[in-house]
Amino acid sequence: MNGNKEHMNTTRFSAYEHRFTDTDGHILRRFFIVLKHPDGTFQFTNFHKYCRSSSKSVRHITSSGETRVKLVVPMLNYLFFYEGISSLDAVTVEMVRKYLNAYGRCELPWDDETTSRSEQTVQRCVNYIMDFLILFIEDRKDRCNIKKRDLYRSVDIRDKHGKMIKGGKKVPVFEVYYTGNHKPILRDVPNAAFDIMFSHIMRHHPELLGLVMLSAFAGLRPSEACNVRREDSPLGPGIIFTKMGGKVVDISIDLLEEINLRSDMLPVGGIKKHRSQQVCPLFTNIFLQSYEQYTSWLKKQPCDEDYKPFAVNTRGNAMTYDLYYQRFTTMVKQELIPIFLKDENPDVVLFGHLLTEHNLGPHCFRHWFTVQLVLSGITDPGTIMHWRGDKNPESAILYLNNKGELEKMYRKINEETYDYLYWLAEKRHKK
Repeated sequence: MNGNKEHMNTTRFSAYEHRFTDTDGHILRRFFIVLKHPDGTFQFTNFHKYCRSSSKSVRHITSSGETRVKLVVPMLNYLFFYEGISSLDAVTVEMVRKYLNAYGRCELPWDDETTSRSEQTVQRCVNYIMDFLILFIEDRKDRCNIKKRDLYRSVDIRDKHGKMIKGGKKVPVFEVYYTGNHKPILRDVPNAAFDIMFSHIMRHHPELLGLVMLSAFAGLRPSEACNVRREDSPLGPGIIFTKMGGKVVDISIDLLEEINLRSDMLPVGGIKKHRSQQVCPLFTNIFLQSYEQYTSWLKKQPCDEDYKPFAVNTRGNAMTYDLYYQRFTTMVKQELIPIFLKDENPDVVLFGHLLTEHNLGPHCFRHWFTVQLVLSGITDPGTIMHWRGDKNPESAILYLNNKGELEKMYRKINEETYDYLYWLAEKRHKK
């Protein structure tokens, strides 16, 4: 597909982020769509107001609209600078069809041989583009070239509880194809490699242990883990332990709001789904053991007493996701790969070789957590969604559909195994 790339490198639509903190210390983020000019100046558009669900009239105050804006911006660049329209009123169904298929097939003018998109990503783009155009058409009424009936049809769907919702989903009147050449991020960590990684972090990188345990044993996203406060934070407890007869019977992590955790107002990471996240009972023992180990180290570190974040940098400020990612990936490349390559287990050695060609990010711990849920016998998508803090069942269903492959890749896990993992890490640590 040819296009005026020179023009794209000069004037183009772009996402603009504005951050501010409300009177309660909550960090609010808003995304706008701007037209950026060659000289670095830009002008705001009103396109951001269409970047929301066409079927919901309310949304959480902390919802930034980031994903929707960042999926709409490329379409606007395509329509204005490749199809050559001067007003969005001039868009046609054929233009929309061409864009979505080019997106799904990784054939946009700025795509290259390294571009890949999963079916889930393509479907999300279709949904968000449909919402954007529906709201735009409703706002413009008869001034827009296309009508809603020309763009989509409504079909009946079942919700996660099995209830039928008539006309609950809008699908394009045309087919959208994708190539299926999605290149998966390396995230499958063999359990033998996980044992080594966990023990290495305990021994050499205790500053990462709190973040790792929140993802590996509570299923938090890495950026969400950076938002967690200590049990005694003046902003309210970030981790809540419920006890009966002196025994912990429930552990909850407060992710209800994204609260400012630094005196310099620097955001530490986003919360994808605002919630109070319970720790699955399957992981209670190893979570508590890891918590005790980590907090004993944490008490000796500098601390920003006004916030008391759970994960800190060397100055005692809340660790940002960017710093976490950097430290983790550096550790993998410089320290763990040589260890894996020298191991006696062929699975670990193979994993080490894979890491020389692929990046491994901290999201691997959330993936490992989910695999253990599935292999422990949890087969209900709604239950997996609950323990993962998901908004929709897509990820849970994907893991369940691949259960057979996961069983081949991972040894069977049970609660006793988690006790063994901690014992093994502790044993290596003492060496």
